[in-house]
Amino acid sequence: MKHAEQGLPGRRGFLQAGAIAVPTILSAAQGARALKVGLVGCGGRGTDAAGNALSVKGGGTKLVAMADVFQDRLSSKYAAIKQQFGDKVDIGVDRRFLGFDGYKKAMDCLKPGDIVILTTPCAFRWVHFTYAIEKGLNVFMEKPVTPDGPSSRRMLKLAEAAKAKNLKVG
Repeated sequence: MKHAEQGLPGRRGFLQAGAIAVPTILSAAQGARALKVGLVGCGGRGTDAAGNALSVKGGGTKLVAMADVFQDRLSSKYAAIKQQFGDKVDIGVDRRFLGFDGYKKAMDCLKPGDIVILTTPCAFRWVHFTYAIEKGLNVFMEKPVTPDGPSSRRMLKLAEAAKAKNLKVG
């Protein structure tokens, strides 16, 4: 059965929901100050989610760090998003991180209450989510969030830790 026949959103519907979720998290997390955003995973959905965050009217958001494990993806997506959003992208070469530890370096550029967008393969998600919670960061994650039951239980436990810190997660 197709998604529409089951009454479920298809891929486009889900992506449109993401375009709503990112601004919602931003407005809930923002309060009285401009928010800095970090992007971990610079593939298509990651760049789209960052674009959604930067498109929020009156949001005062700035993309300040990016991380990926592939240099070509990091470079090309940085160039594309910088061209599209100009001054809303404030990422010097020293805040473009390459490698499997890049997620930490990108999140270290943020302050508690800022937002990190996690769009890496779901097998790494719990590690990244754990660090974001430790840093006091609000989080947007793309789907799928987990690949299996044990990972789902781990993520649910982490979600409780985020909730206890009053972090916004979507």
